[in-house]
Amino acid sequence: MAETKGLCIEVLVEEPSAEEALRHILPKLICGRSHYKIINLGSKSKLLRKLNQRLSAYRDRIKNGENLRVVVLVDGDDDDCQTLKKQLETTANQSGLYTKSSPDHYGQFVVLNRIVIKELESWFIGDSEALCKAFSSLPSISTKSGIFRSPDNDGSWEALHRFLKKYGIYKSSYPKIDAARRIAPHMNPDQNRSPSFNCFKTGLEAILSQ
Repeated sequence: MAETKGLCIEVLVEEPSAEEALRHILPKLICGRSHYKIINLGSKSKLLRKLNQRLSAYRDRIKNGENLRVVVLVDGDDDDCQTLKKQLETTANQSGLYTKSSPDHYGQFVVLNRIVIKELESWFIGDSEALCKAFSSLPSISTKSGIFRSPDNDGSWEALHRFLKKYGIYKSSYPKIDAARRIAPHMNPDQNRSPSFNCFKTGLEAILSQ
């Protein structure tokens, strides 16, 4: 593996629950191979609006000698994922930074653009064991039925909330930050069934392997 001493990865997210989840997930993926910082932009629209400015600032920092990589993580929601990915890639290219999808001649890149499909909850649904550890009142979960059969297809907070409500959890509302705080510490990155989570995982590994 390439030497990553001094490397810092800055992860841009759109909301507090993603920030809370990554506080627990990133250490399991990075395993001490890099420093990292999670930056919550407050909303998806604000992240997309300010992305060009932020990436341009990262470009200048890298030119000044910082060993820095950037991960942009947004929810797909109901957007067309190909269109959203193209928007993220175009913004990075306009900022003068190479991406994993469009690296330089040596295969090196600075920016990793990743989309959660549909929402962060798809990652929670993708790890049913983590859910059972987080909420002891849940029965054993079959991954062959309901929302657990295809985590990304049914991965909305509403779907997860409906499931949890059946067992007396979060009866009135779904507190996204609290849910992330309770579920994410139990997540096992090696057993997650969400394709978008695994895409995020392999992308992060590619950063660390450069």
